[in-house]
Amino acid sequence: MSSLFCKKWCIIAFSIFGVTRTRQGKENRGGRFMDSGSLLEEAYRSIRKQILTCEIMLGDIISIYNLSEKLQMSRTPISNAISRLEREGLVQTLRNRGVLVKEISTREVIEMFEIYQAHQLYVLEVVKENSMYKFDLDKLSTIVQQQKEAKARGDYLAYADLSLQFFRNFVITIHNQVLLQITDTHHDKIYMYSVARYKLFPQQRVFSGLTFNTAMHQALTDRDFDHARQLTKDHYRELRERLIMRG
Repeated sequence: MSSLFCKKWCIIAFSIFGVTRTRQGKENRGGRFMDSGSLLEEAYRSIRKQILTCEIMLGDIISIYNLSEKLQMSRTPISNAISRLEREGLVQTLRNRGVLVKEISTREVIEMFEIYQAHQLYVLEVVKENSMYKFDLDKLSTIVQQQKEAKARGDYLAYADLSLQFFRNFVITIHNQVLLQITDTHHDKIYMYSVARYKLFPQQRVFSGLTFNTAMHQALTDRDFDHARQLTKDHYRELRERLIMRG
């Protein structure tokens, strides 16, 4: 009887206190058992989203203990998620201080946009010279329309992400995986910088990406690659000038 009572009491305690660890290396979160791999992935996705959307702002120092409390899981998956984010260059562990969400300088963003410009011009040249490559004009048109809708409802986070999606789908055209990996490496930092600027200086919001993407889509539809090249050069020059002016 005493053994049965203990088992029942443990089940009740688990449901009350939420996060516990079993002998099989699983955690019980409100009656839902998850293995360590699933917990790591959940912690990683949750923290990453908070950083990308600047719920946790650039330059903030966060605590693994506080994240553990907030996400209702042990510190192990939180620590592993932080290590993964550190490898991606989004955070930096500070000894005895916590975890720093790394700031992104205007100079760094300008340099990333310079890489984007070089990639975009290269893709245009490859498609112009090789008839086997064709832009997915329907996909690009859909992104432009979604951007218009995001702008109309004032959803800058969606708008900024769609602007970067347009570029990514542009690059996909030539099936160069190395180029795509470089694009994805810069995507998150440019997005974070854009969202942070929007949240800190909402009066300075700029929707130039839609104008550029709309004009670029039309140029690609017309197969006017010379105009597309000029649009690209003008766009990134204006971006650079605007970023320098804002500092």
